[in-house]
Amino acid sequence: MATADVRTLESAFGAANSDESFTLALNELSAVWPQLAGTAGSLIRQLLDSAPSGLWHSDPWLVTCYAASFRSVEAADRSAALPYFEAASALLSPATPAIVRATHHVHNAAALRSLGRLDDALASITIASSIVESTNVIPLAKRIHLSAEIALHRGAIFLHAGDFDLAKADYRLAGSLAEKNLSVADQLDVFGGLALIQFLLGDFEHALSYVSRAESTDASPALRSSRFNAPALLTELLITVNQRGADAAEGKISVLQSSIIESDWEPLGLYAQAYVELFAGNPHEGLDQLRASLHSLDEWEPISFVGTEIKGLRAAAFLQLGDPGAAWDVLATLTPTQHHTVCPSRLVAHLRFVTGDYRGTLDALRDCEALGDAHSARTLADVFLVKAAANLNLGNDQNSDVAFDRSLRLVARNRLHSPFRLVPSETVQSMLTRAATRSQPLEVGSLVKRLDGLTVLLRPQDSLSLSDRERAIARELVRGSSSAEIAVSLFISVNTVKSHLKNIYRKLGVTSRTEAIHKSRELGLQVEITRD
Repeated sequence: MATADVRTLESAFGAANSDESFTLALNELSAVWPQLAGTAGSLIRQLLDSAPSGLWHSDPWLVTCYAASFRSVEAADRSAALPYFEAASALLSPATPAIVRATHHVHNAAALRSLGRLDDALASITIASSIVESTNVIPLAKRIHLSAEIALHRGAIFLHAGDFDLAKADYRLAGSLAEKNLSVADQLDVFGGLALIQFLLGDFEHALSYVSRAESTDASPALRSSRFNAPALLTELLITVNQRGADAAEGKISVLQSSIIESDWEPLGLYAQAYVELFAGNPHEGLDQLRASLHSLDEWEPISFVGTEIKGLRAAAFLQLGDPGAAWDVLATLTPTQHHTVCPSRLVAHLRFVTGDYRGTLDALRDCEALGDAHSARTLADVFLVKAAANLNLGNDQNSDVAFDRSLRLVARNRLHSPFRLVPSETVQSMLTRAATRSQPLEVGSLVKRLDGLTVLLRPQDSLSLSDRERAIARELVRGSSSAEIAVSLFISVNTVKSHLKNIYRKLGVTSRTEAIHKSRELGLQVEITRD
């Protein structure tokens, strides 16, 4: 809405001195508040508070207007909107015009979404959608406008819930209608959401194109540093650190920090800051940020996909700290997100690789391979890297070359700054040397030359030669099972268990059950890899 319209409203309310003149001013506000709610919430509340309460407290449209104003850029308390939405809801009836009921549920869903109440938000946006779809009394222009808003908020709800396919479909619909049917604030939200989804799926080029679309809107500086632009700012930060390193991302963090405050993007924003810290080699600081991110999810229902992202990054932080046992504890409870945007299998495979269990490495990656092209390219480069390294050590040179070439192409496509962190330097160098002898696309050939001499420092792990039976017994040790309980569980005698324990102690270089449990936990032997 143009600045002149805001001034017109201020003039109308400022000049009002009777019920009749206030009624005319309220009618003017009624016509335009959906376009103003995101940018002039404080003004809306000021104008309504100046009007006699009897003229609007029983009007569900204007009470919804008051409630929706708390989503504005300057609003400090997300939960303040809820009592007003409840009051507006109590005023609704089947006789209430469909456009009023639908608009109420759209804005209520936006408020609930901002608080992480995803199930409640989805229920509200579903009601709005059913109203719009089941009636022909809403004028076409307003019907399309509502459809765009519904798609936007439903897409955001699905994104937070981790259903990236449904989120992308809704965001695309909203994006196609955005220019003529959404406010500038909501346009930022749409294009930022699309950018974030493309980043998570590993398509950095398309992600940046949506960031550019957000930048091309007529958003004011205040909007560009607000929660409406947070997903675009998040995407830009994460891609910058992936492509140019942590130092290049430093200047973007302060802008992001101000945009995520009191918004549904706060957990992911704190996660992104932790990501930068880990990329810079600061795992302790990263873990501090991850704790803050996890705390910001306390009241979410259900918990956002960010909760899984946090666990995955915690595991990576423990690996950086040289505490594989703690990493295993996290990975044992971690379930992949849709398309493996969070892919614990690649970290499990890494831990298997550094302990010399190359077949276990390949076993750990089977679910990733089963996904095929549906796997997020953001994590797929690591999958092919570790697969290539394991095959090389098993003497399967051809399989190694194929997997490494696929990893190289993914790295080159997204122009990653510091790839191949999950495999020791000597293995990477061997694969790079072999890759240099093969015909490669121009960008891959340049990448091979740039990475020549790459140094990856990984804490060495003891090479394991435990048999499958010994691994099963080590797993039971970590679970706290006694020798008798292990015998029952594995259908062998206690004496056989004791014989295996002696071999386990010798191979692990320990002298007691306590030391064996600690070593087994450190090497991840409590995590079972299913084999054919």
